[in-house]
Amino acid sequence: MSKVSELEELLAKLLEEAQNLLAALVVDLDGLIIARSSVKGFDEELIGAIMAILDQTIKKIKRYAETSFGSGTFDTNDFQLFYMELGNNVPAIFVLVGTHYLNIDQFIPYAYIVAEKISSILSNHDTSLQIPKLDNEGDLILPAEEYNKNNVRKITLVGSEAVGKTKLARMYCGANFKENGVYKPTIGISINEKKLQVARNFNITLYLLDLNGLKSFVKIRKFYYKYSDAVLVLFDYTKINTFERITDWIEESQHFLKNKTIPIILIGNKIDKIEDREEIKSKAFKLAEQYNFPFFETSAITGEGIDELFTYLISNLF
Repeated sequence: MSKVSELEELLAKLLEEAQNLLAALVVDLDGLIIARSSVKGFDEELIGAIMAILDQTIKKIKRYAETSFGSGTFDTNDFQLFYMELGNNVPAIFVLVGTHYLNIDQFIPYAYIVAEKISSILSNHDTSLQIPKLDNEGDLILPAEEYNKNNVRKITLVGSEAVGKTKLARMYCGANFKENGVYKPTIGISINEKKLQVARNFNITLYLLDLNGLKSFVKIRKFYYKYSDAVLVLFDYTKINTFERITDWIEESQHFLKNKTIPIILIGNKIDKIEDREEIKSKAFKLAEQYNFPFFETSAITGEGIDELFTYLISNLF
């Protein structure tokens, strides 16, 4: 299947779930359409009008922003548009189109799941085209929850950029990733699934929700905390500043979690890349004791410590 075919299938699935949206597009930075999907009756003339508006916006952004387009919403007489840059490594923009009376903001957190998949497709990374369903209230229904919600747990991974959240999630879930030295930031929300048989007649499914680590992304992260059954807060042993910011991540998690009894676990990652970590490790232990959190050390490359971490989690979640 070509990239365009994959993208259009993914966009069609988005519109199927977010039924009040009119169209979804992926465009390049020159305003040319890479892929699109729209509801029945949304004709070429309307797409042309939207692209003309979007082209003007892109030109204005280029004039004032040399490095990033970011994201934003704007209104016309007939439509609301939400646009999102897909990252420095992927020169493209993801666009949602809704009617002028639609609250398009309600679909933005969900759209970030699709944005991550679009980014992966354009970066030539393998990704599933499956996306979660939405219920009537706009909440996520992950695949295993359709069959037995009681045997499903959702684990949220947070921490600064490049601390290894994505690699840890994929290592545990058995997903393939290429270690080529090029850091690909999580653009939106990456969801990994792990199915386990913990007894002869007892199967469980874990979903690992890997969240973007940018400070500005808090408005989206807060939406996903409500799904959490546990939170993993990561720092990178090779970057002391990621540990220095760990308290901010703990406080953010505690602020947005609805259930204050949900376990939060502190994790020092990348132990394979540092020889002397005793000083930081001692500080991490003290911080974990201060908050009464468990503390684990892991390597998302070698897998060290990951089985112990999730064995502990599973025993405390079921």
